[in-house]
Amino acid sequence: MHSSLVRVILAIFLLKFSDCEEISFKNVTLVEWESTARIAVAASDNLKKNIVSKDEVSVQVDGVVPILYETSVFDIPNLRYLTLSSVGLEEIKPGAFENLPLLNHLDLSWNKLTEIESGTFSHLHLSHIYLESNSIRILHSGAFKNITIRDLHLAKNELTEFPTGVFENVSITNLFLEFNHLRTISPNSLSTISLKSLRLSSNYLKKIDPEAFNIPTLVSLDLNFNSIKHLQPGDLKNLPELDELNLVENRLEEIPEGVFNNTKITYLTLAYNKIGEIATKAFDDMPYLKTFDIGHNKLTHWDNNWLGGTSQPAYVKADSNQLSELPDEAFKNYPRLTLLDLRGNKMKKISAKALRKLDKVGNFLLCCNEIDSWGSDSLGNVSIGNFDLSKNKLNCIDGDLDKVFGNVVDLVHLYGNPWDEGCILKIEHFTKMKIHSLRAKLNPSFQ
Repeated sequence: MHSSLVRVILAIFLLKFSDCEEISFKNVTLVEWESTARIAVAASDNLKKNIVSKDEVSVQVDGVVPILYETSVFDIPNLRYLTLSSVGLEEIKPGAFENLPLLNHLDLSWNKLTEIESGTFSHLHLSHIYLESNSIRILHSGAFKNITIRDLHLAKNELTEFPTGVFENVSITNLFLEFNHLRTISPNSLSTISLKSLRLSSNYLKKIDPEAFNIPTLVSLDLNFNSIKHLQPGDLKNLPELDELNLVENRLEEIPEGVFNNTKITYLTLAYNKIGEIATKAFDDMPYLKTFDIGHNKLTHWDNNWLGGTSQPAYVKADSNQLSELPDEAFKNYPRLTLLDLRGNKMKKISAKALRKLDKVGNFLLCCNEIDSWGSDSLGNVSIGNFDLSKNKLNCIDGDLDKVFGNVVDLVHLYGNPWDEGCILKIEHFTKMKIHSLRAKLNPSFQ
């Protein structure tokens, strides 16, 4: 009799414990955005039981939700947006998001997730999944299965590797993996997901492995703030559609031939590295290149043969290097530019020979060099929109300034030079007249 009573009590206890164990929503508040209804939930095992609206609904959960079980967010045909951000979520059981045909936007950011199990996200068609700012260290094989996602946000987690098999029959347009601890991307792990944009800034990647970056559909690749020291010929061979490549703040010291040639890249930025050597043909045959940024490096030499066979870049930035002079016909391969930025170098003079074959520049920036003399023919025949010669070491400029800068259409910036007292009035008068002329040009009624 005594043992039978114990078994009955134990069974009741286990039943109640099991019931409690499956409850995800306890002492939480649901906010329906459309109606602004706030629903207090004392205890519930399924979100659906507490949603008031029968129309499409967007729900935000406020409170603490440490775990989502298989049926926690199950079978809600009218759920469009679901926000479970900053709710202390530690675990998601596979199947928690089943049968949600209208779900478009799922926000699970700023929680305590450490891993994503196989099948956690499956049979969904979403615009966004936000998983950033968790503590995710492991993505299991098949974590994302049979789904379509436009934007998958996994930034600010603790991933050290991206293994093969995470995605099974998945289409993702934009993948955000910034601010993780990634050191490796497994070969072909991203090759089958129709990816267009990949954000990998602020990780610990040391190279561009062409087998890891075997992504035929990729258009934009952000590798800023990594630890890449060497580029090898063929690194980009499996990125045939690449249009934008960002390699700011890595550890690059030289650029060899065979990395960028014959690519479709239009935007290339290599700024804030330690680049001191660039092969003569490193940027040849880049027919789509428009923006070329090698600013903030250690270049001491400008090669006038760079960018051969490159139809017409619009923006060339080489600011904050260590260039002391320009060779003759320095820009012969790209005679028409929207921007030529040579600020912050160590150049002492510019000769007309250096600018020969340069036809037109929208904005020509020579600020913050060491230029101490300027001749009447220094600009040659270049047509310039705005010209910045400020913060150099000029004491005076001989001759008629209207003729010296006659091919500058709009403004000439000359401030911050150590002008001789006898030259200041001439400089001020010229500057005022340029400003007056520009105002009259922009506003014909200006007097």
